Amino acid sequence: MPKILLGYNQKKLKRALFLDRALNFAFKPFISKTGDYSIPHPKKILVIQSHLIGDVVMVTPMLRALRKAYPDAQISLLANEFAKDLLEGLPYVDRIITMKFPWAAYDYSLKNLTGVLHTIRRLRKENFDLAIDAQIDMRNAFLMYLAGARRRLGYDITGGRAFLTDVPELPADVFNLLEARLALLSYLNIDTGDKKTELPVTETNIEWAESYMQQHNLNRHKTIAVHPGASAKEKLWQPEKFAIVIEYLNFRGYQPVIIEGPKDKDVVDSIAAICKTVPPRLKSNLKNVVAFVSRCRLVICLDSAALHLAAATGTPAVAIYGPKWPELTKPFSDNIEIIWDANFDCRPCEYGRCKNIHRSCMDAISPDEVISKIEKMLAYYQNISPETDATADERQFI
Repeated sequence: MPKILLGYNQKKLKRALFLDRALNFAFKPFISKTGDYSIPHPKKILVIQSHLIGDVVMVTPMLRALRKAYPDAQISLLANEFAKDLLEGLPYVDRIITMKFPWAAYDYSLKNLTGVLHTIRRLRKENFDLAIDAQIDMRNAFLMYLAGARRRLGYDITGGRAFLTDVPELPADVFNLLEARLALLSYLNIDTGDKKTELPVTETNIEWAESYMQQHNLNRHKTIAVHPGASAKEKLWQPEKFAIVIEYLNFRGYQPVIIEGPKDKDVVDSIAAICKTVPPRLKSNLKNVVAFVSRCRLVICLDSAALHLAAATGTPAVAIYGPKWPELTKPFSDNIEIIWDANFDCRPCEYGRCKNIHRSCMDAISPDEVISKIEKMLAYYQNISPETDATADERQFI
């Protein structure tokens, strides 16, 4: 098994591979691979990224490389609805087509499935020369087949070989998801050395962020964004520990702001109830959040979208990891510090079935560890030594 598959839900992966074997056995003779392998310069390209915000951010190096290789091609991105808000204005993509992917949104309602069928019919009319699965997901391979793309490029490590026309080998030494997905383009003889992510930030959104900072009397050089949310409860850090870090920042004269995502209200409420000095809460659309993050001194977050937003805007970040290996999703950025405890042999985590519920990988990380990383980052980007920052005694102020 490729090492990168350890980052997948193992039970779902086994079911997918079993289904793939059945599909290959039963339907492969009926699936016609009519891809035109002689196309040197595809005119219409479809890139599919079906998952979360961080995954959409990670697709930007692929879009940039495709634009450089095929400057005259029409490049379309098919992604979830938030991608339009996040990537609109990115110069490497001509169109962002949105669809609520049932397997990402867990929405298999008749209304949503009808919308999916409508999108498939729309895609078939486009006559794409090339479609690329930027997620590594058998369901995306099937979607590319249904969309009628002449060439369908993707890995088959999660299944889907029957629906693909071009199946390169996954590089054996690759564990990072961004690097693995980007390596698909090597099959097309496209340079994949540039792994930097990026996001467009408009003047309108910057003006909004600066207006928000003025309303809350925030100094850009002292503002630190704190995002305590994550896509799975096993990735969350205790509210009381976040509160300690926030009180430390206030004590040191910094200005923490809590970023509240659409599903973060309960987590943020828990932190606010503990803090002696309750920081401002920022709740806005993705474009405004990206602009705000770009104006901050530092971001403190978990293994979540906030880390990818920080990396894409060049803002230093301290990120707390637990159930997943940092090497799997860590951005290729020099201004990121990761905190995690490697002394847990229960990875990959089976979400909802934590075997160390009373002492999990997230419980093992202390506020003092996080504060030390914060000191290091703030000192480095001030061009001063960590010794001139807060002492261990000062950290005991609470």
